[in-house]
Amino acid sequence: MTNGSGYHIAIVGGGVVGCALALALASRFKRIVVLEKESAPGMHASGRNSGVVHAGFNPKPGTLKARLCVEGNRRLAEYAEANGVPFRRVGTFVIARNEAEAKVVETLRQQGCANGVPGIELVPGETLRRHEPNALGEVALHAPTGGIVDSTALVRSLAQSAQRAGATFLFDHRVGRVHETASHVRFAAGPREIKAEFLVNCAGLYADRLAHQMGVGREYAILPFRGEYYAIRKADGPPLVRSMVYPAPDPAFPFLGIHLTATIGGGVIIGPNAVPAFGREAYSRFSFNVRDMALQFLWGGTWRLLRDPHVRRTAAREIKRSLNQRIFVAEAAHVVKGIREQDVVPYRPGIRAQLASKEGKLIEDMVLERTPRSLHLLNVVSPGMTCSIPFAEHVAELVDAAMAS
Repeated sequence: MTNGSGYHIAIVGGGVVGCALALALASRFKRIVVLEKESAPGMHASGRNSGVVHAGFNPKPGTLKARLCVEGNRRLAEYAEANGVPFRRVGTFVIARNEAEAKVVETLRQQGCANGVPGIELVPGETLRRHEPNALGEVALHAPTGGIVDSTALVRSLAQSAQRAGATFLFDHRVGRVHETASHVRFAAGPREIKAEFLVNCAGLYADRLAHQMGVGREYAILPFRGEYYAIRKADGPPLVRSMVYPAPDPAFPFLGIHLTATIGGGVIIGPNAVPAFGREAYSRFSFNVRDMALQFLWGGTWRLLRDPHVRRTAAREIKRSLNQRIFVAEAAHVVKGIREQDVVPYRPGIRAQLASKEGKLIEDMVLERTPRSLHLLNVVSPGMTCSIPFAEHVAELVDAAMAS
């Protein structure tokens, strides 16, 4: 090709899944390229999260996330230990403060048992406080396999492992219009023209747009939700929490609520919330992308979602909490005592690439769409990082089968 390169597999997106997939495919194919529009891997969702390695009780049994999360937890821990990535098993608690929340927590326990979460159990308040003296609640779900990881170090390590295995990474290469034929896909990426036998879309926040361009997944669109965090200033004495302490979540939404998480560096962070964002990279409260917002509000699924009064109330509450630090901290204080507004400072926010259907429903599980020469990974949100290694191997098998057919 003129000014171009030919590859067996092209992966669009250098987040945790794209990097894990490059590593998984490197043993099967010789020429693999990862195209990333940023200057380094994991600069969006993969490097802007809380570093939580989920135990596996949140995904609904029978979903792909449920199938992969427990194995992903184990495999990620093994990878971290083997490759010097900072990781700790600290355990997870989900607290219940009343009878209604106790029912939610019991449902999570049942899901965890169905998903094969090791050691999951309900514990009374006094047992909870032996582990976490500042945690509130009459009863709590305890999952001892919950962990924390340095997510940025994890993504970079996976990228380095993939490169050592033979994959090529091209940073500062934004993918443009893709043309698919019976034998290959061809597209511009930065200054290059790329040709590959197969394309895997791991583009995260922009995965739906690439899928739509190639004629699939048009019944879905990504609605961005900003997750904001605060860090608790380090002070003398023990940290407020040593593990992860969550409230009982709202079963109507795929969000987990404001929680407290111990960090690898020895600190504690609070969050995230789930604020409708005014752009796919609108990390600031007042960031606004005209094109993103126009497309979002012109799409019928957005308006169908907003017809639900519970959605409108929740969105209004999230926006109010985002604009008022006092309200944010007060909500966290319902989970753990001892939090003071003067002790918190803003922490880096992230954007959740939440998939929604044209019927106005938020999609909980991963969605995979394909054409003859491409596979599109949609809605790989939490616990996407936890699932990343076995999910990458699952996708690699699908790619292998597609290439053999």
